[in-house]
Amino acid sequence: MKRLFLSVYMIFLFGLVKAQFPYTQKFTYPAQLPTQVVYDMLSDNKGYIWLATDKGLFRFNGRAFVKIPFDNTSMQSVSYLQQDSEGNIWCMNFYKELFSIKNDTLRNYYFTDKRIVNESVIVNYVATKQHIWLASLENLYQIDKSTGKTIKKIYSPEYLGISSIVKNGEEIVAYGAKGWIFKYPAKKEEWIKTTFKYNDTRMMSSGKFIYGAQIGKMRLPAFIVQNGVLKLTKPFNIPEEVLVFHFASTSESEQWICTQTGAYLWNIETGNARLVFPNQSITDIVKDYQGNYWISTLDNGLFVCPSLNNKLYTINPSAGFDNISKVTTINNDTVVVGSTKGMLTTFNIKSESRLHYKLPLATEIQFITYDSINKNIFTNRGIVNLKSPDPVKVDDYGKSIIIDHKKNLIVASYNRTYVLNNPLGNQPKETPDTTGIPLYSHYMKNNIFRQGLRIPVFRNARSTKILLSKTKKYFWIAYYDDLYRYCFSDSTIVVRKKNNQKLIARTLYETSDYFLLAGTSNEGLYVIEHDKVIKRFHTGNGLKSNNVIGVHERNGKIWVNTDESLQIIDIKSGIITNLLDEYGLGGLTVNDFSLHPDKLLLATTSGLVINDYRGKPVNGIIYFPAIKAISNGLELTMNSSLPADKNNISFYFDAIQYKSPTNLNYRYKLVGLDTSWKALSYNIGTLNFYRLTPGSYDLNIQAYDINGIYESDLKSFPFKVLKPFWQQWWFIILMTCFSIGVAYIFLKFWSKRLMVRQGLKERLFKSQLVAIRSQMNPHFIYNVLNTVQGLLYDNRKTEVGNLLGNFSDLMRKTLQASDKQLQSLREEIENITLYLELEKARFDKDFEYTLEVKLQDDSSDLIIPSMLLQPFVENAVKHGLMHKAGKKELSIKFIQSEYGLNIYVEDNGIGRKQSMQINQRNKNKPQSFATKAISERIELFNRLYKLKITHDVVDRYDELNNSMGTAIHLFIPNYDKEQINL
Repeated sequence: MKRLFLSVYMIFLFGLVKAQFPYTQKFTYPAQLPTQVVYDMLSDNKGYIWLATDKGLFRFNGRAFVKIPFDNTSMQSVSYLQQDSEGNIWCMNFYKELFSIKNDTLRNYYFTDKRIVNESVIVNYVATKQHIWLASLENLYQIDKSTGKTIKKIYSPEYLGISSIVKNGEEIVAYGAKGWIFKYPAKKEEWIKTTFKYNDTRMMSSGKFIYGAQIGKMRLPAFIVQNGVLKLTKPFNIPEEVLVFHFASTSESEQWICTQTGAYLWNIETGNARLVFPNQSITDIVKDYQGNYWISTLDNGLFVCPSLNNKLYTINPSAGFDNISKVTTINNDTVVVGSTKGMLTTFNIKSESRLHYKLPLATEIQFITYDSINKNIFTNRGIVNLKSPDPVKVDDYGKSIIIDHKKNLIVASYNRTYVLNNPLGNQPKETPDTTGIPLYSHYMKNNIFRQGLRIPVFRNARSTKILLSKTKKYFWIAYYDDLYRYCFSDSTIVVRKKNNQKLIARTLYETSDYFLLAGTSNEGLYVIEHDKVIKRFHTGNGLKSNNVIGVHERNGKIWVNTDESLQIIDIKSGIITNLLDEYGLGGLTVNDFSLHPDKLLLATTSGLVINDYRGKPVNGIIYFPAIKAISNGLELTMNSSLPADKNNISFYFDAIQYKSPTNLNYRYKLVGLDTSWKALSYNIGTLNFYRLTPGSYDLNIQAYDINGIYESDLKSFPFKVLKPFWQQWWFIILMTCFSIGVAYIFLKFWSKRLMVRQGLKERLFKSQLVAIRSQMNPHFIYNVLNTVQGLLYDNRKTEVGNLLGNFSDLMRKTLQASDKQLQSLREEIENITLYLELEKARFDKDFEYTLEVKLQDDSSDLIIPSMLLQPFVENAVKHGLMHKAGKKELSIKFIQSEYGLNIYVEDNGIGRKQSMQINQRNKNKPQSFATKAISERIELFNRLYKLKITHDVVDRYDELNNSMGTAIHLFIPNYDKEQINL
C-alpha cells in the first residue's frame, strides 16, 4: 500500500495542537516514478499529467509513467512545461534547447536566428497559437512558430532586466527589473515603466488574471495584471526563513506558494497563506480533471492528495509510528483512539486537543467500549474516564466485553468467555463458593476460579467478539468454531448457516431493524434474522474482500470495512458503494472506523483521517483521449480502407482515470466481426486483428470503472477492408464478359471440333464399310465359289465343307465387326485366319502362311482398330503372292511391347514394283484397297485418338537385287477400354 508522507513532531498531554493536514499519498521509488527529482508539472487538456524531471519528460495516465524519447538533445533534464492552444506540449532543457511533442517524440525546435543561439541565458519562453516568445536576460524575441524565423527582437529596458514571461490565453506579459512591464497584444508594443521595482520576480496565470511576486526570502507585495491593468496586493504572510521556489495555480481561486519546506494555499487579495502540504521541497502543484492535487518535489518524488476535505490528524507522532488500530465516537466533540503500540488517547475534534492516558505501552488496543451511563471507557488494557489521564483500573479484559444491567462484565478472551462481577463496585476480597454471580449461576462450573472467586464460564474456547442485544435480553458470542446466542433466562442457541454448517464470525453488529450482522474472515458478511441466515454479501456480489474487519449502520445502510476497502451496502437493493473511492481515499488502509454524527472517522496506519461525509468534487467521466490505428507501419485515419492483402490492423488506446486507476477496465466490440462485448484489463492498451475478411468494420471501445461508478464516452473507429481485385464489381463484370467471350469461343470451337470429329467418325465408318466391301467384294466371293466348284468336281467333299464353313464364319464375323471401330486382337487374328484359310484353299498346296504371337497379355485384352490388319494381308496375297510362280509364303508376327503392338507381315511375292507393272497392264482391274483406304483409315484413327498408328512398307531384295517380296511393319499403340467408346 502507498504510505503517507506527512508527519508532525509535536505532542501535548493537554492543550491545543495544530497537527492536521490533507491526507496525501506518495508514489514509491522506484516502483512507479523512475526519479525523485521533479522540476515542473502540467495537467493537459486530454487529462494526462506531464512531469519534467532530471531524467527527461514523462507522461502519466494514472497507472504508468511513459518516458517521451528525444529525437536529438544535449541534455535529458527538462522543465518549463507548457501546452499551446492547439494542444501541443512544449518544454525546454537547461541548454536553451526547445522541444515540442510530435508522434510521441520530443522534436528539437531549432532556432535559425544566430542572435538567439548566442544568448547566454534564456529566462523562459511562451508558446501561443502562432508564435514562440523567447525571453533572455537582455532581449525578448517574437518567433514565427511554423517557420522558426524571428519576427522581431525587442530589447529589454535595462541590462539584465527580463526576469519572467507568462501567458494568459493569447495574452503575453513580460516583467523586467526595476518595474518594467511588456504586454502583447497592445496598441503600442513597448515596455511600460511602473512604480514598483522587484528582482527575481515570477509570474503565473490563474486563468482569470496574471499575478506575480518575488521568489526567495523577500516579502514585498504581490501584483495582479488583469485586462492590461496592474495593481498591487498585500505580501503573503509566510515565515521569513522559508525559501520560496515557485508559484502554482490549480484554479481561478486556488493559488499556491511552493517553498523549500512545503506548499501554502495563498489568498492573493488578503495575503493570507496557509500551510497545507508541509515538510517537502515542493516545486509545483497541479490539479487533474478529477480533482486530485499532484505535488512534485525537488528531492522526494511525487505526492497526490485526493481531496482537501480529508484531514489527517497525527495523534501520537512522538512514538514514531502513528498506527491507529481503534476509534470510537464518544460525543459530537470527542473521540477515543487506540494505537497498535497500546497508546490510548481522547481527541477533541473541534479544539484538536489530546489527552493521552498513562497506560504502559504493550499490546495494541483491540477494542474500545464506552459506558455512556457511568462515563467510563473500557479497553483490553483497562478502564479510563474522560477527566484524568490516570487509568481507573488496569487489567486485561481480553478481546471484547459487554456490560450487563447489573454492571457485570462479560469478557471474550483468547481461551474462554466468562463473567466478572462489577469491576468498579465494592467487592469483598473473597466470595463464598455458594454465592458466585447469581445472574449466571446456571453457568457455574466446578473448580473455575479467578483471584479466589468462583466465576461463570460459558465455554472454555477462544472467542473473538461479544455483543449485547438492543433488547438487553440476550447476547451473542463469536467463538473460534461457532456462533452462540445466550439468554439471561437460561437458554442457549447455536446460530448456524443452512444445512447446519458452522458460522465462524469475527465481528458482530445489530441493526436498528434487529438484524444481526456477522462479519467473517473469509466468507464475507452474513445477515441473520431470528437465528436464521437470510442473506450473504461476498466478493461474488460486490464486496471488495471476504475478510470483514468492522461493521456499522447509519440511516438504514450497512457500512462494512474489509481489508481492502470501506463499503456501504443497501440491504434492500443489494447495491454496494465503494466509499473510499467516493471520498477520494482509494488505497487507504483502514484498521477501524466510527460514524460520528457529521463526520467519518478512519483509524489508519498513519493517523486519524476525518472526512465530513463529503466526497471531493469529481468529474465522473473517464478521459479517453484518442484511439490510434496502425496497419503495415502506417497510422490510419477514421474511415480508412485497407487493401485486401494488408488486412492486419492494431489499435492503441489509453484511458485516464486517477480516482481508482486499478478499477479501470475496457469493453470493446469490433462491429462486423464480434456480436457481443469483450472485456480487457486496465493494463492492456493494444488490440490486434489479423487477416480480416473484406467488409466494413467499426471498433467500439469504452473505458469503465468495474464498480459501475464511472465510464468514458464510447469511442468509435470505422474502417474498411477492401475486397481483392477479383471480387471487385469492375473485375466481376470484366471477368463475366471475358467468360462469356471465352465460353462463346469455346462453344464455337467445340461445336466446330465436334463437327470435324463427327465428320471424321463418319469417314471412319465409311472406310470401315469400304473394308467390309473389300472383304465381301464379288471378286472374292467369286473366287471362293469357284474354288468350291473345283473341289466339287474333284469330289473333295470334306474340303468343300470346311471351305464353306470358313467362308460363312468370315462373313458372320465381318458383319459383326461392321459396327465396331475397335476390337480385340483375338477377334482380328480369328478373322485373318479364316481369310487366309480361304485363300489357301484357293491356291491349293502352293500357299503357306504362319502366324506367330508373342504377347505379355491375353489377346482378348489387347484392343486394336477393327479390320485394319486385313487390308495389309489381302494386299500381300493379291498383289504379292498371286502372280508368283512356285511356293507362296506369308508370315504374320504379333509382338507386344511396352508401348503397343508390333505387327510384321512378310511375303515372298513379286514385290511392289512388278505388281504395279501388272496392274498398269490390266487397267480394268479395280485399284487395290491399300492405295485408297489404308492410309486414309490410319489417318482418321490418328486424328480421332491421341495415340498414333504407324506403318512402314519395305521391299525385300536378295544379293542380286532380285525382289524377295514385301515386309510391312505396323505399330498399333495401346488403346484402353475407355477409348473404345470414343
